[in-house]
Amino acid sequence: MGTIKENIIQVAATQFHQVGIRNVSIDDVCAELRISKKTFYQYFSRKEDLVDAVIAYEQEQHVAKVQKSIKDKNAIEVFIFMIKEIKKSAECAPFMLWHDLKKYYPALHQKYDQIKSEQIQSAFEENIRQGIEEGYYRDNLDIELLSFFHSIQIKNTFETMMQSHKKYTLKRLSDFFIDMIIHLIVNEKGLKYIEENIK
Repeated sequence: MGTIKENIIQVAATQFHQVGIRNVSIDDVCAELRISKKTFYQYFSRKEDLVDAVIAYEQEQHVAKVQKSIKDKNAIEVFIFMIKEIKKSAECAPFMLWHDLKKYYPALHQKYDQIKSEQIQSAFEENIRQGIEEGYYRDNLDIELLSFFHSIQIKNTFETMMQSHKKYTLKRLSDFFIDMIIHLIVNEKGLKYIEENIK
Protein backbone atom coordinates (compact mmCIF):
# COMPACT_ATOMS: atom_id res chain seq x y z
CA MET A 1 0.00 0.00 0.00
CA GLY A 2 1.40 3.39 -0.96
CA THR A 3 1.06 6.75 0.73
CA ILE A 4 -2.30 8.51 0.83
CA LYS A 5 -1.17 10.81 -1.99
CA GLU A 6 -0.11 7.85 -4.15
CA ASN A 7 -3.41 6.10 -3.45
CA ILE A 8 -5.36 9.20 -4.46
CA ILE A 9 -3.40 9.43 -7.74
CA GLN A 10 -3.85 5.74 -8.55
CA VAL A 11 -7.58 5.69 -7.78
CA ALA A 12 -8.13 8.89 -9.78
CA ALA A 13 -6.15 7.45 -12.70
CA THR A 14 -8.36 4.36 -12.76
CA GLN A 15 -11.53 6.44 -12.64
CA PHE A 16 -10.30 8.89 -15.30
CA HIS A 17 -9.59 5.96 -17.63
CA GLN A 18 -12.99 4.43 -17.03
CA VAL A 19 -15.28 7.42 -17.45
CA GLY A 20 -13.11 10.42 -18.38
CA ILE A 21 -11.83 13.30 -16.26
CA ARG A 22 -14.97 15.42 -16.39
CA ASN A 23 -17.20 12.65 -15.02
CA VAL A 24 -15.02 12.06 -11.95
CA SER A 25 -15.47 14.40 -8.99
CA ILE A 26 -13.31 14.86 -5.93
CA ASP A 27 -16.19 13.27 -3.99
CA ASP A 28 -15.93 10.16 -6.19
CA VAL A 29 -12.21 9.78 -5.44
CA CYS A 30 -12.73 10.36 -1.71
CA ALA A 31 -15.59 7.88 -1.59
CA GLU A 32 -13.53 5.16 -3.25
CA LEU A 33 -10.70 5.69 -0.76
CA ARG A 34 -12.99 6.36 2.20
CA ILE A 35 -11.22 9.58 3.05
CA SER A 36 -12.63 13.03 3.78
CA LYS A 37 -12.36 15.97 1.41
CA LYS A 38 -10.31 17.64 4.12
CA THR A 39 -7.74 14.86 3.78
CA PHE A 40 -7.83 15.20 -0.02
CA TYR A 41 -7.15 18.93 0.17
CA GLN A 42 -4.05 18.31 2.27
CA TYR A 43 -2.45 16.91 -0.91
CA PHE A 44 -4.25 18.67 -3.76
CA SER A 45 -5.69 22.18 -3.61
CA ARG A 46 -7.96 21.61 -6.63
CA LYS A 47 -8.97 18.98 -9.15
CA GLU A 48 -6.61 20.36 -11.81
CA ASP A 49 -3.63 19.62 -9.53
CA LEU A 50 -4.84 16.02 -9.25
CA VAL A 51 -5.18 15.74 -13.04
CA ASP A 52 -1.64 17.10 -13.40
CA ALA A 53 -0.33 14.54 -10.90
CA VAL A 54 -2.13 11.65 -12.63
CA ILE A 55 -0.70 12.45 -16.07
CA ALA A 56 2.80 12.96 -14.62
CA TYR A 57 2.55 9.65 -12.74
CA GLU A 58 1.45 7.75 -15.85
CA GLN A 59 4.23 9.24 -17.96
CA GLU A 60 6.83 8.34 -15.32
CA GLN A 61 5.52 4.77 -15.24
CA HIS A 62 5.69 4.54 -19.03
CA VAL A 63 9.24 5.89 -19.23
CA ALA A 64 10.42 3.46 -16.53
CA LYS A 65 8.81 0.55 -18.39
CA VAL A 66 10.45 1.56 -21.69
CA GLN A 67 13.89 1.98 -20.08
CA LYS A 68 13.61 -1.52 -18.61
CA SER A 69 12.56 -2.99 -21.97
CA ILE A 70 15.46 -1.51 -24.00
CA LYS A 71 18.18 -2.23 -21.45
CA ASP A 72 20.07 -4.93 -23.41
CA LYS A 73 19.04 -4.06 -26.97
CA ASN A 74 21.29 -2.62 -29.66
CA ALA A 75 20.45 0.69 -31.38
CA ILE A 76 18.54 -0.86 -34.30
CA GLU A 77 16.42 -3.00 -31.97
CA VAL A 78 15.80 0.04 -29.73
CA PHE A 79 14.76 2.16 -32.72
CA ILE A 80 12.24 -0.43 -33.88
CA PHE A 81 10.98 -0.89 -30.31
CA MET A 82 10.47 2.88 -29.91
CA ILE A 83 8.42 3.18 -33.10
CA LYS A 84 6.28 0.22 -32.07
CA GLU A 85 5.77 1.77 -28.61
CA ILE A 86 4.61 5.02 -30.22
CA LYS A 87 2.23 2.98 -32.39
CA LYS A 88 0.98 1.10 -29.33
CA SER A 89 0.50 4.37 -27.48
CA ALA A 90 -1.56 5.73 -30.38
CA GLU A 91 -3.68 2.56 -30.40
CA CYS A 92 -4.21 2.29 -26.65
CA ALA A 93 -4.35 5.94 -25.60
CA PRO A 94 -7.37 6.36 -23.30
CA PHE A 95 -9.63 8.38 -25.57
CA MET A 96 -11.91 9.90 -22.93
CA LEU A 97 -9.03 10.91 -20.67
CA TRP A 98 -7.09 12.73 -23.40
CA HIS A 99 -10.25 14.14 -24.95
CA ASP A 100 -11.26 15.67 -21.61
CA LEU A 101 -7.71 16.85 -20.93
CA LYS A 102 -7.60 18.70 -24.26
CA LYS A 103 -11.10 20.15 -23.89
CA TYR A 104 -11.23 21.09 -20.21
CA TYR A 105 -7.54 21.46 -19.27
CA PRO A 106 -5.90 22.83 -22.45
CA ALA A 107 -2.85 24.19 -20.61
CA LEU A 108 -2.14 20.77 -19.10
CA HIS A 109 -2.72 19.09 -22.46
CA GLN A 110 -0.24 21.44 -24.11
CA LYS A 111 2.25 20.88 -21.28
CA TYR A 112 2.24 17.10 -21.57
CA ASP A 113 2.09 17.10 -25.36
CA GLN A 114 5.27 19.19 -25.28
CA ILE A 115 6.88 16.88 -22.71
CA LYS A 116 6.02 13.86 -24.87
CA SER A 117 7.58 15.49 -27.96
CA GLU A 118 10.73 16.36 -26.02
CA GLN A 119 10.98 12.81 -24.66
CA ILE A 120 10.67 11.35 -28.16
CA GLN A 121 13.32 13.73 -29.51
CA SER A 122 15.67 12.96 -26.62
CA ALA A 123 15.17 9.20 -27.08
CA PHE A 124 15.91 9.45 -30.80
CA GLU A 125 19.04 11.52 -30.12
CA GLU A 126 20.27 8.95 -27.60
CA ASN A 127 19.50 6.16 -30.06
CA ILE A 128 21.45 7.81 -32.90
CA ARG A 129 24.49 8.25 -30.63
CA GLN A 130 24.22 4.61 -29.54
CA GLY A 131 23.97 3.43 -33.16
CA ILE A 132 27.03 5.42 -34.19
CA GLU A 133 29.02 4.06 -31.23
CA GLU A 134 27.99 0.49 -32.05
CA GLY A 135 28.96 0.98 -35.68
CA TYR A 136 25.46 0.41 -37.09
CA TYR A 137 24.66 4.02 -38.06
CA ARG A 138 26.48 6.39 -40.38
CA ASP A 139 29.00 8.49 -38.46
CA ASN A 140 28.33 11.69 -40.45
CA LEU A 141 24.73 12.16 -39.28
CA ASP A 142 23.59 15.53 -37.89
CA ILE A 143 22.38 14.07 -34.60
CA GLU A 144 20.54 17.13 -33.28
CA LEU A 145 18.73 17.89 -36.52
CA LEU A 146 17.90 14.26 -37.28
CA SER A 147 16.44 13.60 -33.82
CA PHE A 148 14.33 16.76 -34.15
CA PHE A 149 13.18 15.61 -37.60
CA HIS A 150 12.27 12.19 -36.19
CA SER A 151 10.16 13.61 -33.36
CA ILE A 152 8.25 15.98 -35.67
CA GLN A 153 7.94 13.55 -38.55
CA ILE A 154 6.58 10.61 -36.61
CA LYS A 155 3.93 12.74 -34.93
CA ASN A 156 2.88 14.29 -38.24
CA THR A 157 2.99 10.91 -39.99
CA PHE A 158 0.64 9.22 -37.54
CA GLU A 159 -1.73 12.16 -37.15
CA THR A 160 -1.96 13.23 -40.80
CA MET A 161 -2.05 9.81 -42.43
CA MET A 162 -4.60 8.48 -39.93
CA GLN A 163 -6.89 11.41 -40.79
CA SER A 164 -6.55 10.80 -44.51
CA HIS A 165 -9.61 9.68 -46.47
CA LYS A 166 -7.58 6.55 -47.19
CA LYS A 167 -7.53 4.63 -43.92
CA TYR A 168 -3.99 3.44 -43.26
CA THR A 169 -3.55 0.98 -40.40
CA LEU A 170 -1.17 1.90 -37.59
CA LYS A 171 0.86 -1.23 -38.32
CA ARG A 172 1.30 -0.23 -41.95
CA LEU A 173 2.29 3.31 -40.92
CA SER A 174 4.80 2.15 -38.30
CA ASP A 175 6.35 -0.45 -40.64
CA PHE A 176 6.67 2.20 -43.35
CA PHE A 177 8.27 4.68 -40.96
CA ILE A 178 10.74 2.10 -39.63
CA ASP A 179 11.73 1.02 -43.13
CA MET A 180 12.11 4.60 -44.38
CA ILE A 181 14.11 6.01 -41.46
CA ILE A 182 16.23 2.99 -40.64
CA HIS A 183 17.52 2.85 -44.22
CA LEU A 184 18.31 6.55 -44.02
CA ILE A 185 20.57 6.22 -40.97
CA VAL A 186 22.23 2.79 -41.11
CA ASN A 187 25.57 2.03 -42.75
CA GLU A 188 26.57 -1.24 -44.47
CA LYS A 189 27.04 -3.04 -41.15
CA GLY A 190 23.60 -1.88 -39.99
CA LEU A 191 21.99 -2.90 -43.26
CA LYS A 192 23.57 -6.34 -43.00
CA TYR A 193 22.27 -6.68 -39.44
CA ILE A 194 18.75 -5.77 -40.57
CA GLU A 195 18.80 -8.23 -43.47
CA GLU A 196 20.01 -11.06 -41.21
CA ASN A 197 17.99 -10.36 -38.05
CA ILE A 198 14.96 -8.15 -38.66
CA LYS A 199 11.86 -9.57 -40.30
